Amino acid sequence: MRISQLLLGFPAALILSVLFGAYAVFFAVGLLTAVPNTADVAGPVTLDNYARFLFEPSYLAILWRTLWLSTLLAVLTAVLGYPVAYFIARTPSSFLRRFMLGALVVTMLAGSVSRAYSWLVILGNRGLINSFLLWTGLTDKTVPLVYNELGVSIALVHFLLPFFVLTVFGAIKNLPTSLEESARNLGAGRARVMAKIVIPLTFPAIAGGLAIVFSLAMSAFVFPLVLGGGRVRLLSNFIYDQVFVAFDRPFAAAVSLIFLVVALTALMLLTLLQNHTRRLAAGGFGGKGA
Repeated sequence: MRISQLLLGFPAALILSVLFGAYAVFFAVGLLTAVPNTADVAGPVTLDNYARFLFEPSYLAILWRTLWLSTLLAVLTAVLGYPVAYFIARTPSSFLRRFMLGALVVTMLAGSVSRAYSWLVILGNRGLINSFLLWTGLTDKTVPLVYNELGVSIALVHFLLPFFVLTVFGAIKNLPTSLEESARNLGAGRARVMAKIVIPLTFPAIAGGLAIVFSLAMSAFVFPLVLGGGRVRLLSNFIYDQVFVAFDRPFAAAVSLIFLVVALTALMLLTLLQNHTRRLAAGGFGGKGA
């Protein structure tokens, strides 16, 4: 029995050892120093790279911008995605439901690079939106929709929406419609039913969806690179520049590890929120059933 348990646990142990081994390599490389004008690294072993990032206001501003934009996009994705998930889950047409779910899956399968350049064509100065605005006379000059946070945000929300919708859809679909019908029969309006019953009971799924889209927004690289044009500096692009432009791999490794710790801390808080709301939902549902 023990041998079988060891054999079953071996793949998980191997994956975890590789994962944490990579983190250990990041930490070790971050303790070294880059050799000027080369891609080599050397000693002495110090914490200078970590201190350099943590005590430099311009670097912390990039970290703060990444956290702020990721949080904003996660919330915006939830606000836009929840009604879509609710509509798909509650539509009486099974054909329409399958069609919309299929469209979401196909959207997810499209590559980030192709989607980023597609949005560049749509939002560019000579893109579809600006051409339409100029043609209709709504504006006499192009509206800057790319190479700024607006263009990056639009493309990222479009990228994140399917992940959130598909995460929340299952929770709404499994929620008995009799709960909503009973509340409406007792005189509650649609908005009150959503606020008091549907959203609270599906909030664990909402928190899980927020965790997914937040982590994806935090690690986004292609969209800020293409649609930001170097003017929207997020931490993933900053790390890329340190590796391939400045050739400072130790500093990039140190920043990557700090980035990982910050992201894991944020995800841990979201997980705690998810577990807390799940207990509240289960307790409230059980209490009402009693």
